[in-house]
Amino acid sequence: MLVAEQGKIIYEKGVGETSMELHVPNTPRTKFGIASLTKQFTAVLVLQQVAKGRIRLEGRVSDYLPWYRKDTGERMTIEQVLHHTAGLPSDFDMPEFSPSEAAGRRYEAQPFAEKFCQQNLLNEPGTKWEYSNCGYDLLGLILERVTGKSFGDLLHERLLEPLAMKDTGMDRNDLVQLGGASGYVRHAGPRYTPGPYEDRGHIFAAGAIYSTVEDLFRWSQALSEGGSVPKEIRDQMFKPGMNHWGYGWFVTKMAPGEPGAGTTLEEMRGDMPGNYFSWILRYPEQDDVIIVLRNVYGSTERLEQSIQAILYDMEPKMPSRSAKDVAAQAWLVPEAWAESHRMLSALVGLVAVAAIRQAARRRRRTGIPNQA
Repeated sequence: MLVAEQGKIIYEKGVGETSMELHVPNTPRTKFGIASLTKQFTAVLVLQQVAKGRIRLEGRVSDYLPWYRKDTGERMTIEQVLHHTAGLPSDFDMPEFSPSEAAGRRYEAQPFAEKFCQQNLLNEPGTKWEYSNCGYDLLGLILERVTGKSFGDLLHERLLEPLAMKDTGMDRNDLVQLGGASGYVRHAGPRYTPGPYEDRGHIFAAGAIYSTVEDLFRWSQALSEGGSVPKEIRDQMFKPGMNHWGYGWFVTKMAPGEPGAGTTLEEMRGDMPGNYFSWILRYPEQDDVIIVLRNVYGSTERLEQSIQAILYDMEPKMPSRSAKDVAAQAWLVPEAWAESHRMLSALVGLVAVAAIRQAARRRRRTGIPNQA
C-alpha cells in the first residue's frame, strides 16, 4: 500500500506475503496484477493516437478492424467503446473473464476477440452504459493496427519508459517468474488457497498489466495537474459521462457524511477473480492518492475506506470478525489439534465408536427406541 498527501508519499509498506508457500514478504516494489486498472493506460494510448490523427473518436470500429462484423462494427464509435456505451453487453461475469476453466484457455488477443467479442449489441450505441472488457480488447487491437506495433511495445515506448515505470509491464503468464506476487483466494477462518490459473493473453488491453504501488504513484503524478500527460488528454480522461465513467476512471463527488464530502474522487478498481484486487483512489483537489494492491482475493476489511477517513481526520472503522470466520476458527482449532496428535486422535475416535456401539446394543436389549 502507498498513501500520498499533497503529492508527497507519507506512507508505503508491504504487508503479508508474495508467496505463502515460500514465506517471501511483500514490499512496495512487489509486482501485482492490476487487472482493470489497465484500461487507464489503454485509454491514454488511444488518446495519444487521436492527437496524432491516426484514430478519430467519431470513427467506427469497422474503420480500423476490417474483420469485425459490419452490422455492429459500423455502428460503434471509438468514443463509445472508451465510454462503455457502444452497446456491447457486460462481460465481467463471462466465463472467459471469471475464475473458471474457460478463463484458463490460451488465446491470443485477436483470435479471442474474433470468437468472443463480436456479440449482438445489447443496446443502441450511445444510449446505455455497460461495462465491457471486450471493448477495451478491441481498442488494444485498433492500437496495434494503426501503429504497426504490439500493444506491449507501444505501452513501453509511449508511457512506461518516459515515466520511468520500470516495474510495470504486460503479464504474459509469467508474473510469478518475474518475481511478482502469487494470487490466493481467502476462505473463512481465514484460510488461503492458490488462485485459479487465468490466461492473460486474452485479457490483453482490458486487464493484463502488472505494476507496483511505487510505479502507480508515478502514473498518478503524471495524470495530476502539471504532470507529463498533456492537459487535453487529462481533461478527457476525467470528464465523467454515463455512470460517472470517464476514460478508465469513475469520477464522482464524495457523498454527504463521508470523509471529504463534496470533494472530487477519481477511482478505479482492478478485479482479477481468485487472484488479485487493486484499488487506486485519487483526490485531485488535495493532490492525495491511496493505492492498494492485493494478492488475496476476498478480503473482508474496509482498508481503503479507513485510510480515506484518516486522510480527512476522521475515525476509521476498525474491522470486525465475520460470523463465518468465527465459526470456521472454532472448527479449525480441534481440526489442528487432531492433525498434530494423530495417534491420540485415532484412539479417541476408536473409543467413541466403541461407546456408540455399546449404547446401541444396550438400547436393543432394553427396547429403547433411537432418538432422531
